[in-house]
Amino acid sequence: MALITAQELLDENHIDSNYDEIATMNRLIHDASALIRGSISDSVTDEQIMDNLPDQYNRAVSALATRLYFSRDLSDGYGMGIQIMINQIRARMCEVLNGTT
Repeated sequence: MALITAQELLDENHIDSNYDEIATMNRLIHDASALIRGSISDSVTDEQIMDNLPDQYNRAVSALATRLYFSRDLSDGYGMGIQIMINQIRARMCEVLNGTT
């Protein structure tokens, strides 16, 4: 499984696809994945997370990128659902990174 694409996220959110929207969504997916990875460990990669939690990671990246699309400054924060997903990913990846699985 691969990280969600801009086109998939645009389709999921019923946003018309054009060059500008695809470019914007690509940046937001990149930003969302960086924020999530940074919440887990400075050294964790997309590949490591995708190898262990592909569905959860894609859902968290999708949710955060969507939130960034509609509220670029995250003035209302991540939202409880996104925080729960990040916490679950963090807990599992800490086990993986520390070799306790």
